[in-house]
Amino acid sequence: MTADWLEVTRLDLSGLVTWLRSPEPGDVRWTGNEWLGVLKVFTMRLTQRAPDVAAGELAACSAAYDIVLDRTLRADGIDAREAAVRRILLTAVVLDHVPAEPAVPLRDPRVALAAFRAALPMSAAEAVEMAPRWRELDPDEMRRLWRAAGLVTSVRALRPHLTSADPESRAVLHDLAIWEEQVLPHLRGERPAP
Repeated sequence: MTADWLEVTRLDLSGLVTWLRSPEPGDVRWTGNEWLGVLKVFTMRLTQRAPDVAAGELAACSAAYDIVLDRTLRADGIDAREAAVRRILLTAVVLDHVPAEPAVPLRDPRVALAAFRAALPMSAAEAVEMAPRWRELDPDEMRRLWRAAGLVTSVRALRPHLTSADPESRAVLHDLAIWEEQVLPHLRGERPAP
């Protein structure tokens, strides 16, 4: 197959998985927008098929997703924060249909949580301090707070798949509660709960 990105975006999920796991994507020099188009199509196809994809097939889908996400990042089609949000949300969709499986990144909430932690630009404690006065912050700090809030909002989709038995999940659930009680209400113009 020639590496025409429009042809690639017309492939079904199985075709995308096969193509992405072949050597060809390594030689493709597409723009960030072209890779982003493939990433969006792949995500849409997997999301639509998630209820019907056999658990065994998800390992191949997960490997293909890692490839297209990496290629999109390297081509500057997305940044690390957006990559984390996309991984979190797709993992949540997959886990809505199949149980967690540590050997498959898209079925392992800890992989999504690691991406979340790596992309989070501030701690919950720092956000608590900044949130009441967010309108007074300089523009860069304001953006940093809002970017963090967007990440936190996305990780809520994983909540049903997190367990307090796992230390990383427990830490994220703890921080999520702080954000929801002491940070997000300020950003929505509401009073936080006492």
